[in-house]
Amino acid sequence: MNLQKTMIIALLILLAVGSFTVIAPKAADPGNHRHSIEMTEDKIESVMKLSGGAAATSATLSLLPGDICTPLADQLADLAKYFLLILSALYLEKFLITLSGYISFMILIPLAAFFLGMAVVTDKKEHSRTAAKMVLIGLIIFLIVPASVLLSDMVYKTQEYKVNEAIEEYNELEIEGDSDTGFFNELSSITTDTIDRITSFIDNLLESLAVMIVTACIIPLLVFAFLIWLIKVIFPANTLVLDRSSIEALKQLGKSS
Repeated sequence: MNLQKTMIIALLILLAVGSFTVIAPKAADPGNHRHSIEMTEDKIESVMKLSGGAAATSATLSLLPGDICTPLADQLADLAKYFLLILSALYLEKFLITLSGYISFMILIPLAAFFLGMAVVTDKKEHSRTAAKMVLIGLIIFLIVPASVLLSDMVYKTQEYKVNEAIEEYNELEIEGDSDTGFFNELSSITTDTIDRITSFIDNLLESLAVMIVTACIIPLLVFAFLIWLIKVIFPANTLVLDRSSIEALKQLGKSS
């Protein structure tokens, strides 16, 4: 192996070590993603209030005598379940904001340097193509979460007032009824005005749920699909397919480690 190849391999080793020990911790540091995390936490707080409001109102209605409020209580309970699913998606998004940096710069970029070094040693173009694939996948993973969070927040801010209205309506919601004793457990009927307020609250919850589904689920999926489509447009159809020699090299690397 000549001096030029030796210097290239040394630089690749330095790149892999630097990516593993320096870049990866910085890319995964929550402090470097403070804005994205704060945006996600604001949505999490709103979803928790809406989910708790729906569950609490459902539980309150279920305590009333008779079955007149049972459909409303059941609908609110179902909405609370959907909000919990949105909450899970937001927490996953929050974790991926920092985890994507680890995956990209602690695993994929060092692997790309390894395959590029194999290409220098063996003069096989397959390994250099595999290195390019690793870098491409790493950049996609690192950029997709912040990009989806930014786009989601832009859309969310245009509809945030609906979510805030639902939260304010729950804070002002009071379950009132008619009874002789005045004790809540002995309410014999619920007023028409209260039913109207609860129905309005459910309508606002449905609108808020739609906003959260779009911003927390649909937009991240669309961003991912767009990046995949862009890759297929720019690169050949088999760009992300590992060839047999690259797979064998990965197996040998796994055995040696």
